[in-house]
Amino acid sequence: MDVKTAFLNGDLDEEVYMDQPEGFVLPGNEKKVYKLVKSLYGLKQAPKQWHEKFDTVILANGFKHNGADKCVYSKFTSEYGVIVCLYVDDMLIFGTNMLGVCETKKYLASVFKMKDLNEADTILGIKVKRHSEGYALCQNHYIEKVLLKYKHLNVKEVNTPFDSNYKLVENTGRAIAQLEFASAIGSMMYAMHCTRPDIAFAVNRLSRYTSNPSAEHWKAIARVLGYLKKTKDLGLYYSGYPAVLEGYSDANWVTSVGDNKSTSGWIFTLGGGAISWASKKQSCISHSTMESEFIALASAGKEAEWLRNMLYDIELWPQPMSAISIYCDSQATMSKAYSKIYNGKSRHISLRHEYVRQLVEDGVISIVYVKSSGNLADPFTKGLSRDMTGFEDLGSLEFLPNPVYWTTNPVDWMTCIWLIQSPGLVVQSTGCRAWEFLPDSVAWTTNSGDWITAVRGS
Repeated sequence: MDVKTAFLNGDLDEEVYMDQPEGFVLPGNEKKVYKLVKSLYGLKQAPKQWHEKFDTVILANGFKHNGADKCVYSKFTSEYGVIVCLYVDDMLIFGTNMLGVCETKKYLASVFKMKDLNEADTILGIKVKRHSEGYALCQNHYIEKVLLKYKHLNVKEVNTPFDSNYKLVENTGRAIAQLEFASAIGSMMYAMHCTRPDIAFAVNRLSRYTSNPSAEHWKAIARVLGYLKKTKDLGLYYSGYPAVLEGYSDANWVTSVGDNKSTSGWIFTLGGGAISWASKKQSCISHSTMESEFIALASAGKEAEWLRNMLYDIELWPQPMSAISIYCDSQATMSKAYSKIYNGKSRHISLRHEYVRQLVEDGVISIVYVKSSGNLADPFTKGLSRDMTGFEDLGSLEFLPNPVYWTTNPVDWMTCIWLIQSPGLVVQSTGCRAWEFLPDSVAWTTNSGDWITAVRGS
């Protein structure tokens, strides 16, 4: 739903005066001014006053704030549960049934002038697609607009967004189209934050040269756009399973040319898809691989704590909450996280050490070892190689074929694994010799690699 002229609803706390607008000057009162009784567009306090007004209205209807995000409201009764997410004057309303959604819409429409956009189709440049087994988020229309804006770059389709073998360096000469470069970074960054975690590493690297871009940096921009051109229809898919929040953390030691800083990467998944991710240059110089991994783990721990707090205030989430598993491919980092020993080699990271250890002791997170090949955060520190561009592990929509269905029974998945590993069993479009081992809820695909993907995703 959309609130019409939202900022005009705000109540002013201060006395604000304005000149009489041209064409509306009262004869004989030319030297007088207007005193505002309501907020107007253009006032610096207009956004704040609108949010306070919306707060007052929706809290009066029995909703409560989410402790982790003041723009998320929830209401749970014996009949229904409703969650409202507000972004300025646009809102998404979720409900356990239509009764709660309709009552919320009716109440808001009685207070504000609202535009009902019905079932969510596009919100903030993100398309919401409903499928038989879940939902998908995609930005192909947004990417097409970005490509049209930069069509003068003559981008060609490529398989990867970034060439890891090519080392970008700072430009010592004159900047080339600096404002346009910053605009291109911002356009790609929005897609990266919303639905395209596969370009996070590339955008992270290129954003470091925004102040003084060179021709080589523009070539790298064109490569990312070329990758988006080829993969514009990719999106994130959420099946609802597994309903477990998990995280992955990784680091790449000393990747920044010039300042010798490392790169952190982390990602969290829920309901079969990625919900939060980041690829960032570390703010300090790490002295070892273990230290860089630990810095990345501390950053992932902060995000895990925030996600946990957000889910905690949603009554649909089971209580008490179990610890969030964060997978890490560094055994030295894990040993350090669970150790209480400080010594001369690592006492300079004592604050991060104490924070991570406190999260573990409080049951907020648990750290689990995973091989590098199974670490979903790896592409956020090294970029995508040619054989990694199918980012189905991050919750992709397009790489899993339509005939694949999910099951929550681990025995069913064990059957699938047995069929994949057993010699002589050829998977066919009509089934296979061991079809009787599988329940009706599982359908076959002709590519056994797709089954492996599905099993990994389970």
